[in-house]
Amino acid sequence: MYVFPQDSSKETILECNPDGIVLSNGPGDPEDCKIGIETVKDLYNTEIPILGICLGHQLMGLATGAKTAKLKYGHRGPNHPVKDLKTDKVYITSQNHGYYITEDSIDKNKAEVSHINLNDGTVEGLRYKNKNIFTVQFHPEACPGPEDCSYIFDEFLNQI
Repeated sequence: MYVFPQDSSKETILECNPDGIVLSNGPGDPEDCKIGIETVKDLYNTEIPILGICLGHQLMGLATGAKTAKLKYGHRGPNHPVKDLKTDKVYITSQNHGYYITEDSIDKNKAEVSHINLNDGTVEGLRYKNKNIFTVQFHPEACPGPEDCSYIFDEFLNQI
């Protein structure tokens, strides 16, 4: 496993010949991450499976033309209901972010909404068409209670 700083280039990342890439969470306004957005644009054009979490979800959205907006209060804490639109299951998730991808800005030729927040209807996940890429706004790695969202990692490992 390799961990790269946010300003790493596509070439630096690809030198380690990754089987998959996780775009992890992080703080702040995703639109301020100019270098990261450019790197994610480059990584999008590879065939490597990618999983984006929280900020990683937002960066992939921005890299593919979507827009982000600031939430009035943010999503904070371990009790946010999120619906998986593929299975119709609802998961109680842990979240810690102040921005979200606006649904009307998503290029429907590139991605489809996979998860929604049941409190406010915001986008909580995207699946990218003809790519081994999916992203979630919530934190499937957090364990405030049951490990309901561990299926996200199982799905990612199956893509690899």
